[in-house]
Amino acid sequence: MKKQLLLIIMTVLTINTVKAYDFLSMTQAGQYLYCTILDQDKRLVGLEQGYPMPTGDLVIPETVMGGGGVWTVSEILDDAFRECSITSLVIPNTVTAIGNRAFYHCTSLSGTVVIPNSVNTVGYTAFCRCDRMTEVVLPEKDVTYGNECFMTTGLTGTLVLPEGLTVVSNSMFRNNGKLTNIVIPNTVTTIMGDAFSSCDKLETVQLPSSVTTIEGNPFNSCEKIESVTVEEGNAVYGSENNCVINQLTHTVVIGCKNSVIPEGVAAIGPYAFGQCGLTHMPDLPSSVTAIGTHAFMSCNDPGSLVIPETVTDIAPEAFIYGRFSTVTLPRSMDTIPYRLFAMCQWMGEVTIPESVSYIDRLAFSWCTKLKKIYVYNPVPPVVNAEQAYYHSFDLVPRSATLFVPQGSLSAYQNAPGWNEFSNIVEMGIFPIGTEWYYEIQNENGSVTYQHLEYVADTTVQDEPTHILVRINTLYDKNPHEEKSNEYIYERDNKVYWWNKTLGEFTMLYDFAAQVGDEWEIQVGTERLPMHVDGEGAVEYNGHTYRTLMVSDPQDLFSGTILCGIGHATSFFPERLMTKGDDYRVEGMRCVWQYGQLIIQTTETACDEVYFNFHYDVDETTAERFQVYPNPTSGLITISDTQPGEYRITNTMGQTLMTGHFGGENQQIDVSQLSEGMYFITIDGKTTKLIINR
Repeated sequence: MKKQLLLIIMTVLTINTVKAYDFLSMTQAGQYLYCTILDQDKRLVGLEQGYPMPTGDLVIPETVMGGGGVWTVSEILDDAFRECSITSLVIPNTVTAIGNRAFYHCTSLSGTVVIPNSVNTVGYTAFCRCDRMTEVVLPEKDVTYGNECFMTTGLTGTLVLPEGLTVVSNSMFRNNGKLTNIVIPNTVTTIMGDAFSSCDKLETVQLPSSVTTIEGNPFNSCEKIESVTVEEGNAVYGSENNCVINQLTHTVVIGCKNSVIPEGVAAIGPYAFGQCGLTHMPDLPSSVTAIGTHAFMSCNDPGSLVIPETVTDIAPEAFIYGRFSTVTLPRSMDTIPYRLFAMCQWMGEVTIPESVSYIDRLAFSWCTKLKKIYVYNPVPPVVNAEQAYYHSFDLVPRSATLFVPQGSLSAYQNAPGWNEFSNIVEMGIFPIGTEWYYEIQNENGSVTYQHLEYVADTTVQDEPTHILVRINTLYDKNPHEEKSNEYIYERDNKVYWWNKTLGEFTMLYDFAAQVGDEWEIQVGTERLPMHVDGEGAVEYNGHTYRTLMVSDPQDLFSGTILCGIGHATSFFPERLMTKGDDYRVEGMRCVWQYGQLIIQTTETACDEVYFNFHYDVDETTAERFQVYPNPTSGLITISDTQPGEYRITNTMGQTLMTGHFGGENQQIDVSQLSEGMYFITIDGKTTKLIINR
């Protein structure tokens, strides 16, 4: 019985090792060749895999003997010489096709390999992992190359692709770390994804005018590239500031560590800056609305990432492996995509705006140093918490402090996923990003502005402190700007202000005060007792704010306080702070939170002030061409400028319309835009546009 069983096993093994070749032949050096008949009439054979495999120098003959005569070798079939120990290779001019994995992982194959002009196709991973092959000579014609056919070889120096080639296939030369230069002929029309990725000694990229299709970033993970350009005359792609840009979609498709993203770019394409050696995030112009997958993968920025409010579409994994220390997401975002910041192990702090309602799987996975999470939505965003391995905050320390809006502590403590955090703290009164604008009356009678913005948090004397940047624009003598940082913290509906002279906090506001209550404000060494004389309410944009009518003996800070907002005259007691100066802060003009105008106290357009502060539009020089009628209800006519591309943006810098301006007196239909103020830009010139209906 045992002998019968052994016989059966040996029979099965024998069947499994029998190859599909038709006959056996030999090279002049005595190496076995395993031949499969492809065409009986034309006497064509292909070389098949068999054992024992050839070793040493392999010269494949044009013809072979066997199977009843002479046969022409026309193909090298799939896996024919896979992982064999050949040291050099000669392919005859009779071969028309090299199959998939034909010479895969031939680690002893060295020197130059010549692919003869007879070859029409080279298969998938045909020469992949031949890591001693230093040079390949390709046919001077169009050949179909399979994906990864020369990936991870030893190609060295300059790679000159042949004239006639039209398509560089996916990952064709990926991970060739000894290539220093690539010459792409003017016959190539398509370069597919990862074609040259991880060729980490390349320093320059020049694309010919013939290229009309680029998939992904063919130079992804090439960290030493310093220059990327496109030959003039390309119908689809152009280059500017070391960016290759699809001119039809205004998308950056290839960037490098020296790139400066130009104004007018609408999107950052997939892998555009992926592992390209960036040591800091390039500034994203206000025209950018979309960021593709892996666009900034492995960015080595040691500082903060602030995504502009104009960005409305961010793909999964766009910032994976980034080294950002702090991250602030835009208020235009409602969903944080899959693995957006996965593996960002240097991130210590993230700010999630009120607009976010859903956080996808593994969005912050492996952010193991995350210590502070600021979430501004009073309704806890839905997180993926059903499966531990797909948790939105997988491996984020649950001891991280979770800061939530006032009044939402219980909601977060009971929300799935959020309730796993052990340290949930209600935030203060002002959300980060809050901005206040006050009028300044200058000595010469002009009106300018004071701008306050809550920009960041810090710690002062163990108190969680907000940093407010305070900017006064003054024109009483020579036009100039005064800028300072003020520090406040909040507790129990009270606001405390850092006294720089005394080196301590004193109370600025008591939003919980009742009629008859008092508190004391200190400016330097001077004391200002405040008394609550009355209370009331005021409504702005559908929100009702409690008000306190306060007074002080010197009438320096008397007036109305909007609870949760600040004093209606000046946020700080400016009349005491600026004694002897030639200007006075005389009234709140508008307040912004989450990028939205929540308070406006005058008829003058606050969005215009906001835009001027954030986007540097100088009203005295901005209007360099004419738009009429302005205000308009629909059609506008443009004059006094040259033809060019036009762009219409809102006061947040978001691009709403683009097109081509053909010349004098062309009409543009803006009826699709809602009422409000906009900016139209042509050739770097900007004019305000008002739409009324």
